[in-house]
Amino acid sequence: PEAAALGPRTYELTEFLVDVLGVTDVGAYFPHKVTYHPSCHGLRMLGLGERPRRLLEAVKGLELVELPGAEECCGFGGTFAVKNPDVSAAMGADKVANAVSTGAGVLCGADNSCLLHVGGMLSRQGAPLRAVHLAEILASTEGEPWR
Repeated sequence: PEAAALGPRTYELTEFLVDVLGVTDVGAYFPHKVTYHPSCHGLRMLGLGERPRRLLEAVKGLELVELPGAEECCGFGGTFAVKNPDVSAAMGADKVANAVSTGAGVLCGADNSCLLHVGGMLSRQGAPLRAVHLAEILASTEGEPWR
């Protein structure tokens, strides 16, 4: 019963900011070219819709560029990557190629699993692109160096 009572009071970050607090501009400053990967879980299970994009669009200095094949899976969901490693790697490679094609320096997402998978592939390839959680961008402020 306690867990059942907790569920309705639990939110994903962008859902909490936009729907509960009514905020899209958190005062962030991030002067970088960014592309956004919406995770399968966020799109299909959580129904996040445009919330993450609305938050990113309000970040000062941020140039948001469209990710080709954005709604295609990166190949890491659940146990899929363990049960289908070759397919998972191929899907991740497609996501990485699409992200690199944008010319962005940052691939942003709100799902740590996707960021782990795609970020690892970017790192191993030496790609000029870094995978970053949306929360890190929203926490960035002017005058604060970004690592």
